[in-house]
Order: sequence, then structure tokens, then C-alpha cells
Amino acid sequence: MKLPGKPRTMIPKGVATFLPEGTSKRRKIERKILSIFSRWGYQEVITPIFEYLDVFSLGVGEDLLNRAYKFVDRATGRMMVLRPDVTPQIARIAATLLNDQPMPLRLCYSSNVFRHEEEHAGREREIHQIGGELIGPSDAEADAETILLAIEILQKLELKSFKIALGQMAFTRGVLQPFEASPTSFKKILSAVAKKDASHLEALLKEEKVGQKTRKEVLSLLDLFGGEEVFDAAKPLAHRPACKMGLRRLREVYEILKRAGHHDSLLIDLGEVRGFDYYTGTIFEIFADGVGSELGGGGRYDHLLEKFGAPASSTGFALHIERIQWALEQVAGSGHDYASADFLVLHDAEAASEAVTLSNRLREAGYRVIRRNGLHGEIEPYLSDARKQKIVKILLLTGKGDRPLRSIDVRTGREEKQPRSEFLEGLRPS
Repeated sequence: MKLPGKPRTMIPKGVATFLPEGTSKRRKIERKILSIFSRWGYQEVITPIFEYLDVFSLGVGEDLLNRAYKFVDRATGRMMVLRPDVTPQIARIAATLLNDQPMPLRLCYSSNVFRHEEEHAGREREIHQIGGELIGPSDAEADAETILLAIEILQKLELKSFKIALGQMAFTRGVLQPFEASPTSFKKILSAVAKKDASHLEALLKEEKVGQKTRKEVLSLLDLFGGEEVFDAAKPLAHRPACKMGLRRLREVYEILKRAGHHDSLLIDLGEVRGFDYYTGTIFEIFADGVGSELGGGGRYDHLLEKFGAPASSTGFALHIERIQWALEQVAGSGHDYASADFLVLHDAEAASEAVTLSNRLREAGYRVIRRNGLHGEIEPYLSDARKQKIVKILLLTGKGDRPLRSIDVRTGREEKQPRSEFLEGLRPS
């Protein structure tokens, strides 16, 4: 039924349709990322797209749960939720189904998550994430491993211009801990810190009638951003035990990354409060030139698995595939190298049997092949269609016997001839 005044292509805000070219690029990115995870020893899992709300909510903060899509299960009457995040699902799997497996566990995934966003926010409601979780180790090497893995993924995707902003939730929590006793005030203070709004933060602190020293320390969080010099700038706050411990851990992680040659890609942001009720230690976010939002991020969350009955230290991260794809397209340009197929095998009726054999051999060798019967007349119309369809080459077969195989480069129109038997013998299965 046609809706009056509504275009038939209309879809809800915050979701997207990917056509063949965009889908091909996305799948290529996805395969490459998952192959890197595999080489690092991470094993892929697939999680349910929806879960029981009461179970899933054990591992999700209030803010994220408020943005989740919920509905009633017709069979049981229980509330269900479309997953707004995958990490709680991984935590549940590790704490239950994989509880008898030796630690550490290295798990990865490629999944869509669903979060409600206001229409004016301009953010996605359906997000394709690829991520990994390292469960068991609690040391700086584990924190560094996930960041090094994220860096290698970006490098292998040939996204060269990016920055990793490192934070430390234990440090930040140590500074803000005096305000947690008053949830309403604390939420306002946390929001002001997140927005780097110094004037509003100062006004809130005056309302709380905190001492000058405490006010100065909290306001200093907004300035603890930059390079390695931030470690020295943060030392006055290290009189608090939690801050001292957090700063020491972040420095350990930073030195590991620095020794690995990534000094120029690193930033320090000790005023980052994203995931305050979730993360417990080192956190990080990934940014790239020309992309307004983070490409991904993660960090340490040591209290999540205990909510599912099996305490274990954990750290991980997730990448936002749509944003990574967009960032790569800014680097690569319009993507003129996209091809829908490698070969169009074009033939007449007499060469049908050999065309089927050739097409099968090419597919076995890993090529994308379209076969078309009914060659007649001039080649130009076929060449024109192949250009529109973004096919790389046309292979022409006419008549029986070992007549030459004609190969035409669709882009340039250049033609070459080669004996059919020689062409087939030269193929090597992938």
C-alpha cells in the first residue's frame, strides 16, 4: 500500500540502507578487522539480537538502558530489549557458558547494536560495532594489548591520521569521589566535566560550598589534556591514593605504547568521564581528522563479570564501522576502484560448454564472474553496459575448438588475445 505523501524509500531516522558498493566496502573492512582479531588469538562469538531485560540490565548503566528499545515477549509476557551494547553479553557468556574455560579469554564480535537517539541529535540508532574483549588479566600489559590491537587494525586499514586519547577512570573517580554521596549534584558536576564547561562547573562547586583546594583540584581536570607533560601536571592530585594508583597505571600503559613506537599517536585526557559508572581503570577513545565523532574506544571494566556471578578482570574495545568506512573514504576519495565483478564471460551458443568451464575455473580461483550467453553483433554495447555495471574485464568466447580467447579491459577498451587452453592452464585456485 502506498502511503500518501510519503516516498516509498523512507526509513526511520538513524538507520541506513547500504547499496552494493557501500556493502562491498563494509564487508571488506569487516573481514580485514576480524582476520586481525584472529591473528591476535581472539575467537569470534555471535550474541542474541535481543535478550530478557532483567538479565541484560545487570551489565548496563542507567543511561544506556534508558536509550534501549524495549518490547514485551508475546510468549512469556517478560520485557525484552534490543541489545544496545555487546560487552554485557560477552560478560554473561564468559561468566556462564565459558566459565569452565581457562583464562585468559580473548573474544571478538561483529554485531549491530540499537540505541534511541533524538532525531535532532543526528546520531545513528543502529550501529555496527566490531570489538574484542580480553578477560582475565588485570595488568598494564593487558590494557596495552587492546590499544595496540586497535592501532594495528587502523594501520592495516591504512587509516594513518588518527589519535588515541588515553584516560584513567580510577584517577578521575578519585578526584570526584567526594561528590558521589549526593547523586543529583554529582550528575550535574559530571556533566559539566564531560562538556569541559569550566564556568558552569565552578558555579556548581560554589553551590556545594566545597573548599578552595577541592574546587581547584576538580577544575584542574579540565586542563589535564595534552601530551606526556600531563603526567607532571597531574602530580599535585596524586596525594589521593586512588589518583596515585591510577596515574601510575596509566603511565605504565603509556610507556608500553611508547616503546612500541606510537608516541606521536597518543594523547592524555584525565578529564574524560565517559562511562563513569562502568569503567574502572585505563580508558581510550580513537579520533581521526575530518570525523566529528570518535571512531571507537574502550577500556577496563573489572566489576562487570561479577554481576553475572563470576568475578574477573576485563578490558576491551569496540570500533564504529560506519564512521571508519566514512573516514577511509575521505582518504581514498570517491572509491573509483570498486568493481561489481572481475570478469564478464560473454559467449555465443557454440562456445557455451567452454564458457561454463571457464567461469567455474575462474570462480574456483577466487574471481567474481558473470556469464552471459547470446553474444552477437558489435562489442561496444556490451562494453558500455559493463562500464555501467563496473565490471573489470570482458572475456569473449566464440565458436568451438581452441580459438583465441579475447580479453577486453573495460575501463580502457584495450584488447588482448590468448589461446583458451593457455589461459586456463595459467589459473591457480586461491
